[in-house]
Amino acid sequence: MASPLPPDTYEPILEPELPIIDPHFHFFTGRGHEFGAAEFLAHAGSGHRIVGAVHVEANADFFADGGAAGEMRFAAAQGAKMRQMQAGRERICDPVMGIVGYADLRARDLEDQLDKLVEASGGRLRGIRNSTAWDPSPDVRNGHTDPPRHLLRDPAFRAGLGRLAKRRLAYDAYVFFHQLDELAELADAVPDAQIVCDHLGGIIGVGRHKGRHAAYFDDWSAGLARLAERPNVTLKLGGMAMSAAGFGWHKRGRPLGSEEYAAFYAPWFDHAIGVFGPARCMFESNFPVDGVAISYAALWNGFKRLAAGYGDAEKDALFQGTATRVYRLGGAR
Repeated sequence: MASPLPPDTYEPILEPELPIIDPHFHFFTGRGHEFGAAEFLAHAGSGHRIVGAVHVEANADFFADGGAAGEMRFAAAQGAKMRQMQAGRERICDPVMGIVGYADLRARDLEDQLDKLVEASGGRLRGIRNSTAWDPSPDVRNGHTDPPRHLLRDPAFRAGLGRLAKRRLAYDAYVFFHQLDELAELADAVPDAQIVCDHLGGIIGVGRHKGRHAAYFDDWSAGLARLAERPNVTLKLGGMAMSAAGFGWHKRGRPLGSEEYAAFYAPWFDHAIGVFGPARCMFESNFPVDGVAISYAALWNGFKRLAAGYGDAEKDALFQGTATRVYRLGGAR
């Protein structure tokens, strides 16, 4: 799933000294999709000061070696390869400061699964994503682990989330926007859990939602505001350029620029940061998935434009501080 866009810089880098931890990118290998050490380093070295990153489970089917644990081994190995590639020169990025893996939170052997993931990740496991994105339309692709409806309300799932909390592992929640109230219920049910809501609350614009972004903006914004009332939830700001979001940028033949990106998406990002606050938000690249429509360099420029009105401390939270706290990372280099 390598980005079809070249990794070079399309525009001058804004605030090049601002340290960034990218808390959401994916390695891929297999089935004709390759995004490994060389590809990520090319993007991370495009001009922004990317000091660290977090690999988030993509789909264990891409990784031939041992499913979820195999993906962790691959991610850890690619991180080591990237460090080796940067040896002898100023390091651009500590590429895998943390890893978010996959485990079935309902499983009776969850503790054993988690132990195996900790080992496979080389001790870098910082969270679990068990996707629960579900929509009734057959034209909408549900979460890649094929979750059932209302999985967030399953008592076994909630018990598993409690086990993550005891281990201080975050839970990355990929839901669709119409499931935000279910996620809020989950946060209430397991208040000790550190829950991360991915991709701005799951904006989709395909299937029955195609062309209806304006129609459901109010529902999304109200649901996100209710979710923000739960102090144990943080929000990832991104995922808006991927094809499933339904804005169609990948079909027009030229990539988004940062000014266009920031101007178009300002109402979404401004509302999200407004209800959660910068201290509970983190910008994410979601690369290479968002790379179908925008370069890595332009995307982070877009985020910097969206954050232009915030002070230094707030920018620090948005670009690295929240990710450092939630995923228990080592901080900027």
